[in-house]
Amino acid sequence: MGHDVPVPIAASKAAVRTRIRATRSAHSLEQRLAAAEALAAHAETLLPSGPASITCYLSLPVEPGTDQLIAMAQATGHRVVVPRIDGTQLDWVDLRPDGSLQSGPMGIREPVGDAINPDDLDTFAVLFVPATAVDHHGHRLGQGGGYYDRTLAHLRPHADGGPLIVAVVFDDELIDGVPVEPHDCRVDAALTPSGIIRFDG
Repeated sequence: MGHDVPVPIAASKAAVRTRIRATRSAHSLEQRLAAAEALAAHAETLLPSGPASITCYLSLPVEPGTDQLIAMAQATGHRVVVPRIDGTQLDWVDLRPDGSLQSGPMGIREPVGDAINPDDLDTFAVLFVPATAVDHHGHRLGQGGGYYDRTLAHLRPHADGGPLIVAVVFDDELIDGVPVEPHDCRVDAALTPSGIIRFDG
């Protein structure tokens, strides 16, 4: 569900989304595969040395690919939890190698199984979240549904012991300024195929 927002901000967000969606659609399969491999390699440096719990999204074909990232995390002993849409909220479900996936209401792959207690996310090490764009202050632009902002709003800041929130974007989606509203949550870092950019608090 979207938010009722002033027209200028809503229009600015829509313009950025339209531009980035067009750019994403133009990426070749080779570019997407190379980006996904680079994302996984850089993401490994953000994970704890011992087993930990993380979240990640199951990417659509045009999004920065996360399958290699997830496989890397599971191969190195980490627990991976992925989202499932439930009305206006996200449920979070353990992704198991032998688990089943189905197509959700937006065509996103979603896990079958029981959801965890959402309060548990506060104890996770890293949350890899999708984004359409991120600016140099850590402001994140999503797809407009507000699902992740509602989730992130309930978590402790990373500086206070909460998880590291990492937006996953292509290199050209780190932009100078994202239109911001009060409910928009910041992220702690951006993961791009070229590397990791951390943002000050």
